[in-house]
Amino acid sequence: MKQSKKSILFILISICCLSHAVLQAQELKPQGYFDRDTLKVGEPVTYTLTFRYPKNLEVVFPGQSESYAPFEYLDRSFAPTRSDSLYSYDSVNYELTTFELDSIQSLALPVYIINTDDEGKADSTAIYAAIDSIQLNRLLTQIPDSLALKENTTFREVALQFNYPYVLVGIVALILIVVIVYVVFGKQIRKKWQLRKLRKNQKKFQEAFAKALDALRKSPNKQRSESTLLLWKQYMEGLDRLPYTKLTTKEIVNSPAGDNLQQDLKAIDRSIYGKYANGELVRHFEQLELHTNNRFKQKIEEIKNAD
Repeated sequence: MKQSKKSILFILISICCLSHAVLQAQELKPQGYFDRDTLKVGEPVTYTLTFRYPKNLEVVFPGQSESYAPFEYLDRSFAPTRSDSLYSYDSVNYELTTFELDSIQSLALPVYIINTDDEGKADSTAIYAAIDSIQLNRLLTQIPDSLALKENTTFREVALQFNYPYVLVGIVALILIVVIVYVVFGKQIRKKWQLRKLRKNQKKFQEAFAKALDALRKSPNKQRSESTLLLWKQYMEGLDRLPYTKLTTKEIVNSPAGDNLQQDLKAIDRSIYGKYANGELVRHFEQLELHTNNRFKQKIEEIKNAD
């Protein structure tokens, strides 16, 4: 009789433990569901995953690396954990989309319970929510074998849009670059420009003066002497920054740049204003040209050595 009572007690205890285990297993079941019944291809949809579990458990929800097939992961958002004396409650909203064409598409996501043994090694147990489905809303219910295309070859002029912000940014950037280049390389640029201009004017003068001397050699006269002298004065005016064309021979000779010019200028003046021609007229003009070449070289050195 006593043995029979013990057997009955053992069966009752086993039934209670099994019931508790079944009840706990039912409690440890996440819930997953879509926020609506239909969606379109490429349209975002929200899938909510909730889980109520004993607060002493360590639980992890799926992340971006989880498989969401046939859906594609876009984003997720968490709700703050709510807890009482025994249980905790978590909820995560997943933003998904799909490009599959199946009429009915289903999804069941898990939650992971982290288990740690006595040696400190951890593993996880996946508990899946029940499958929830959503229906694909097709825009084209039937695709024809061939399409009748409407042809339209009428020319339509479209007004060009001018991108003012980009142009303004480009102008400001260009101005900044020019200012920076001028500040850093301004002196060198000015020197190079002055030297280039000086050499260009010198070459132009030499070509014109050579033609004038050649004409003077063939036929020396007052008019040619006067025009050749004026050509020299105009060039020297730009070289020395002195008004040679307005100065008399005496004023030119007395100027700082008129050294060694007295004899040649006076001889040229006699050929122009006198009643006789100087037989060495061309030589005096050649001396003026030599003076010009020397002043040109001096000017080059002055620009190169300028601070």
